[in-house]
Amino acid sequence: MTRVPARPQYDAVVGLDPRSPLGPAFAYALVKLTYEIKGSAAVLSRPEPLLFDFWSDETLEPRFPPGSDYWLDKQCSDVVIRGSAFAPAGRPTPSMFVSAQIGRTAKRIAVFGKRLVEWSCGGPRPSQPEPFVEIPLVYQNAYGGLDNRVPIPAQLEQDYMRTVALGMQFDHPGLYPRNPVGKGYLVSPDPIDGVELPNLEDPADMLTAERLIVRKPELWYRQPLPWCFEGTVGLTFPRYLFMGIDAWFSPPDDSTLPEVQRGFIPAHLRRRLEQDHDLAAGYMQEASLGMVVGTPLPGQPITLNGMHPEEPIITFTVPPAPSIEIEVEGERAALPPLLTNLVIFPAEKKFTTVYCAKTRGCRRVFIPGIHKNIPIAARINRDTPIRYQSPPTIHDRLLAAGAASDGSSS
Repeated sequence: MTRVPARPQYDAVVGLDPRSPLGPAFAYALVKLTYEIKGSAAVLSRPEPLLFDFWSDETLEPRFPPGSDYWLDKQCSDVVIRGSAFAPAGRPTPSMFVSAQIGRTAKRIAVFGKRLVEWSCGGPRPSQPEPFVEIPLVYQNAYGGLDNRVPIPAQLEQDYMRTVALGMQFDHPGLYPRNPVGKGYLVSPDPIDGVELPNLEDPADMLTAERLIVRKPELWYRQPLPWCFEGTVGLTFPRYLFMGIDAWFSPPDDSTLPEVQRGFIPAHLRRRLEQDHDLAAGYMQEASLGMVVGTPLPGQPITLNGMHPEEPIITFTVPPAPSIEIEVEGERAALPPLLTNLVIFPAEKKFTTVYCAKTRGCRRVFIPGIHKNIPIAARINRDTPIRYQSPPTIHDRLLAAGAASDGSSS
């Protein structure tokens, strides 16, 4: 479904908690603003529409696509950068660094041209990188992938093949749980031609010749983290831990695990989820490792290095948050907006922000489909109100179905 922005300056929606149709717990407003970067200034631009309303758009495929603007319970800001590394001055280079400074949060990526695994009597080693001009900063170019030479355990083979036949395959003992679509993950020590190594690496945790072969698939967690700026998908480690899903080979959940050691997830997450169900909200944070920001970002400086074909450095400041007021039955309240998504397109010198504001509750129960008129509206920056569009009631749908039936029978 193609959405048209609600206003010439922004897109916005107002709604009721979609998870509780028999008694929504709150009303909410989502606001998306689009900016151009001119010099070091952020200038409001033609609005991009809110993306991927999985609550009401039943045509979405996959059902929960990455990059949705409709997550309502995020606790932090997701910062996603969609772009490429560009060789300085357009001159081909075998390697370089790109970096992002988001307020006090920093992330750096080592970028390499095409490399293959070279096999010799001394063991495998990376080849010299080929010069490049542009490398997309996507998970397909980060560490990961599948070594399909890892056998399916005999006692699980029939169950596994049934899931494949049903189109439900999402795991395999030779799959790298952190990034199934990446490059360079090798478990078996047997030589294999044409294995490409990742273009993107964490400078603090490089893939050395000694780490090229995992040898035991259950030791996957010792391998480098996939280092990227784009958003994650739901069926990757560690994000799916928040939904109670685990890898084929469950890793330790203490400081032995790099994600715990580096503060990306809490220790003993599985046990803590049983005691504190609110932790499951961590699943909704879609940014890459290190790019989920808990401190307020409006007013903070942003600096990007190496991600524009002509400008080596891009800087701007995150604009102030919009004012959001939600009116319920004539009572209006200004609510604190949370920046849920900051998505930057460096080569286009553009970025978008999405803010979410929610009421603390509803004074009385509104039930979409039962109540014909639900008096809820949102005002963005004191603009004309955006009113909640009540869905047709069950009574009206039954009447419409009856009228259609009578028309067809005549």
